[in-house]
Amino acid sequence: MRVVRALAVAVGVAAVLFVMLDSGAVGAEPAPAAMSVSLGVLATIFGAGAGAMQVGGRPERAPLLAGLALGAGGYAVLRLLLP
Repeated sequence: MRVVRALAVAVGVAAVLFVMLDSGAVGAEPAPAAMSVSLGVLATIFGAGAGAMQVGGRPERAPLLAGLALGAGGYAVLRLLLP
């Protein structure tokens, strides 16, 4: 169940990032490629938070933070690899 929650959050985050940064629905131009670096740093912070919650005694919060990390990090990598 925790994996499903994390994956659902990751898909939701990636969808919101696509709409806001690259779809053209919000702005005429897509966000610059350097935005992927910021998303990667954010994913690292969320991943560290998920690990800290797991070890620190609040494991119910870990799937949310892991999903945020997967969504932001995965989208950052996809932005760099896909044209």
